[in-house]
Amino acid sequence: MKKLVLLAAIAAMPFFASAQELKFGYLNAMQVLYAMPEISDVEKQIADYSAQNRKMLEDMQAEAQKQYDLLQQMLQDATATDAKKKVQQETVETLAQRLQTTQVTIQQDMQQKQSQLLQPVQDKLQKAIDSVGKKNNFFMVFNLDSEAVVYKSEKAVDVTALVKKELGIKE
Repeated sequence: MKKLVLLAAIAAMPFFASAQELKFGYLNAMQVLYAMPEISDVEKQIADYSAQNRKMLEDMQAEAQKQYDLLQQMLQDATATDAKKKVQQETVETLAQRLQTTQVTIQQDMQQKQSQLLQPVQDKLQKAIDSVGKKNNFFMVFNLDSEAVVYKSEKAVDVTALVKKELGIKE
């Protein structure tokens, strides 16, 4: 057992000796992402998609309001039968449920559309980070946007400008 521990310690020595030479970098990935020219196209597509959905919801809300107003008139009209009032009440409830379901579906679709549009841009950013890391011999590059970085030494290198340069983004 002692031989195994000694062998492991000897095998680990080169790692500890070279640990002083490790380079660490960091960047603000969101800053770089929003500086990428592709983002304006993504934002435009999301805005267009949102406008289409907003128009559909406005039309549905107008129809629901129209049916609700009709129900209110029926409730005040002494000549309207209980059967007509009940049918109109069910119509209003059905429209309200459809409107609510549509709002949830649109929100989910919007998130999916945003993810779908952002994925190629995020992939391009990741490739640039990987390239900068390899070209500059970084052991690790940390994203300051995440909560995981709790300490940053003054020896760490900010690679944000290098990644922007790799992507062709001018400061």
